[in-house]
Amino acid sequence: MARRHSRPYALTRGAMLSSSKERALATLISQGPMHRADLARALEVSRTTVTNVTQELLADGMLDSDQGTALRSKLWITHAAGVIVSVVCRLRSTVVAVSSLDGRTTALRSATQEPYDLGGHRLTTATHLIEELLAQIGNPPVLAGHVAVNTQIDVLTGEIVGGRASKRWTGFNPRTTMEGALGAPVAIENTSRLLALAEHHMHSNGQAHNLIYVHLSHGITMGQILHGTIVQGSHGGAGELGHMSIDLEGLPCECGNRGCLMQYVDEQVVSTRASAILGADATVDDLVASANDGSRACRSLIADIGGLLGKALVGVCHLLDPDVIVLGGELARAGDLLIDPVRQNLHQRALPLNARGLSVTAASASLSETDVASAGFHILRSDPHHVSRMLHAISDRVET
Repeated sequence: MARRHSRPYALTRGAMLSSSKERALATLISQGPMHRADLARALEVSRTTVTNVTQELLADGMLDSDQGTALRSKLWITHAAGVIVSVVCRLRSTVVAVSSLDGRTTALRSATQEPYDLGGHRLTTATHLIEELLAQIGNPPVLAGHVAVNTQIDVLTGEIVGGRASKRWTGFNPRTTMEGALGAPVAIENTSRLLALAEHHMHSNGQAHNLIYVHLSHGITMGQILHGTIVQGSHGGAGELGHMSIDLEGLPCECGNRGCLMQYVDEQVVSTRASAILGADATVDDLVASANDGSRACRSLIADIGGLLGKALVGVCHLLDPDVIVLGGELARAGDLLIDPVRQNLHQRALPLNARGLSVTAASASLSETDVASAGFHILRSDPHHVSRMLHAISDRVET
């Protein structure tokens, strides 16, 4: 799919990017569609200046607007300037979305995946979906991509380094693969941390200054959003909550340690325990459904899991002092049946300052494919380095 885009999205012949145009485009990329008056304030220039600059960008085909009066009409960036792509690899799906540079999601598609599908298959699926979406909107140029993968990855290089836990991705580099497919730079993130950012955006009314998202699935992962920024660690290895030991003499883990949290609350472990109650082949969904229907045994099992999870989260609270903890993944659909024992453990065991004002809730935004893909777009649009590269790509096109 290596793309070198041409038509039908050609910019006006002779178009050039002045510093004023670049500043206007950069502001619209990072802040989204704006009225001219708001753009003038953001750029700290006169309304006359912003009108002249935007009129040139409208004539160049890079901007469009509604039919309001000059200063009251809203401006947005057209596909002629380019688009950005977000890819999200989850346990049972691969989601692809295309957005304008100013963050308006244009198209989204998802494909069902099996939990054990190889990383190469997932990336091939993503590439095909991207091709289909771009064709639907006239094959605009792709200026940047964001790819989230459900494994431990070095965000600087794209290298998979998770050992046996990442064996389905071994031999694949999502960053270089997707850069080759898109013909554009790609930023990489772990899927759980991207889900955390989606949850943070929903809680961004001032409640969540330090949000912790815990994903309960095949493995237990965590994302931290501190003042709106993903905490990645030095290389992208932050958040491996599943390998926090809650019993140094406990069950052996594939990582080589004992008593790791995932050995007690991982989806496969929970399904095995549920099978002892509900019969062979019982799933987490079956467990949650039976608990919601009133099964005391299923409710007791979920409460036990909540207690173990709460025990681990006490240590997280002492280290990171969050104000919001969001539980996601299949088991989190149990709602208060899981959350109440987590809360109880946190408020009984955590130090008073760490427990003060702490909110524990079930995920919501991370259940939305659109919200999660938009979180990927946000990462690209809020990073000055990525924005600068987008502007350079536009300049290269208008000068050739």
